[in-house]
Amino acid sequence: MGYIYTTSFGKVEERLLLGTAGNIKEVFGIEVRISSVPFPPRLGFDPSREQYHAGTLLGYLSTLDFPDLIKLLALVEFDLYEKGLNFVFGEAQLGGRNAVVSVFRLRTENERLFFERTFKEVNHELGHTFGLEHCPDPECVMSFSNSLMEVDRKGRFFCRSCREKLSSALKSYS
Repeated sequence: MGYIYTTSFGKVEERLLLGTAGNIKEVFGIEVRISSVPFPPRLGFDPSREQYHAGTLLGYLSTLDFPDLIKLLALVEFDLYEKGLNFVFGEAQLGGRNAVVSVFRLRTENERLFFERTFKEVNHELGHTFGLEHCPDPECVMSFSNSLMEVDRKGRFFCRSCREKLSSALKSYS
C-alpha cells in the first residue's frame, strides 16, 4: 500500500494541511504524508492575468517522486487559471497521479466553511485522479463548480454512482 502525498505552495496554513490529510484519509481510506517541496519562483505565473497556470503546476508535480507514492496533491495559496477559463478552483490529471487545488477563491472569514470548501475541492480533484469524471448530481462532490455557490451546494462526499466507481478504482491500491 502506498500514500497520497500532500504539499503546499505559498502560505497555506499547517492546520489546513493537517485537516486536508485527515479528510483524505477519511474519504479515500489511504494514508497521507505531508511533504515540503521547493517551488520555483513564479512558475506558471502570467503577469497579464495575475494568476498561475494550473497545467504548468501539474507538469511540475510530475517531476517529483516520493517513496510509495500513489497520488500527489498540492494546495496553493494563489489564484489559478486554465486556458479558456477565467479561473479554476483546481485541476487534476484524469486517471493520473497529480492534482492541484487553489484556496485563493475558497477563503472566507468563516474558518469551518473555508476548510469544508477546501476539502470538497480536494476530494473532487483527487476523484479525477482516480478516473472519475464530472457528475450530473449537483450534490455530489464530483459535480462541476464554476462558483462558490456551486461549491457550497455540493457535498463533501461522492454520490452512490461515483462512490461505486471510486471503490472499484481503489481496489488496485489495497
